[in-house]
Amino acid sequence: MSKIVASELKILLTPASNADPLLSLGGVGSDVEVGVAIHSIFDYVNPDEGVAGDVEYRAVDLENTNLVETLYGAVLYISTPTSGVDDSISLAYDSTGTQAIADESTPPIGVTFSEPASKATGIALGDIAPSEKRRIWLRRTVTSGAADGVSAGVLTVTGGTYDSGA
Repeated sequence: MSKIVASELKILLTPASNADPLLSLGGVGSDVEVGVAIHSIFDYVNPDEGVAGDVEYRAVDLENTNLVETLYGAVLYISTPTSGVDDSISLAYDSTGTQAIADESTPPIGVTFSEPASKATGIALGDIAPSEKRRIWLRRTVTSGAADGVSAGVLTVTGGTYDSGA
């Protein structure tokens, strides 16, 4: 048996065939990888957004691309929090995985956002079998009067693989 390596856990955009992170608003998942850096999922905070403040949402899928191993007890958190005091990133797990929103300002329904910064406070995603996906919603909140710039932070997934010793 082999272990799951980090490169086999992919963060994918939504909806199907979408390659633009700004349009990652849910629905059917795509096969376009975006990576774990928060700034690759959200746009640059422009001066207008900074002055007025802004709340935006994105949907991504976490996929286990290992062909054999299940990721047991998967937990998602933000291992490197956003570096600015003017914005924050929150995460939510959507167990249905099919919800889509009309635009980036419309919140998804029926999910609860939190700001987990460690495995201990992370979001439990359950076991993720080979080729299975879990839908994750991200919310970026930019406070009124914020400086323009990018939202930093890194998504981290942990879990284990069962080694029977065989």
